[in-house]
Amino acid sequence: MSGASNPQPATLVRRPRRTVNAPEVRLEHESVPAVQVLAGNPSTAAKRLGEVFGVEFGLWEMSAGSMSDVEAEELFIVLSGSATVQIHARNGFEAAELRLLPGTVCHLSEGMHTSWTLDGPLRKMYLAPAG
Repeated sequence: MSGASNPQPATLVRRPRRTVNAPEVRLEHESVPAVQVLAGNPSTAAKRLGEVFGVEFGLWEMSAGSMSDVEAEELFIVLSGSATVQIHARNGFEAAELRLLPGTVCHLSEGMHTSWTLDGPLRKMYLAPAG
């Protein structure tokens, strides 16, 4: 065909993966430092999955046991498992007890002193300030 232009092949744009099957993501656990262990032999694992809108998101998991922690700013949803979290009256925060179950959405503030108690593993998807 005279005068017909040859179209250029479409450029493929690689995009980040859009879905993750959160229960099937393998997480590598590490023992909780002895100074944080309150009972049992808890371990934790985390995996950063990405960043969007300046917010980091990922998965975090803890095994059975009890541990203390000083929290980072985060919003999370419990995917599986259950826990009791004690917020201690320190750094201007009021004491509170939270019961976490699958589907619970929770906000913890930076500097909160907490104690986590689990009878079995808990997995959550977290959102935290990137950086």
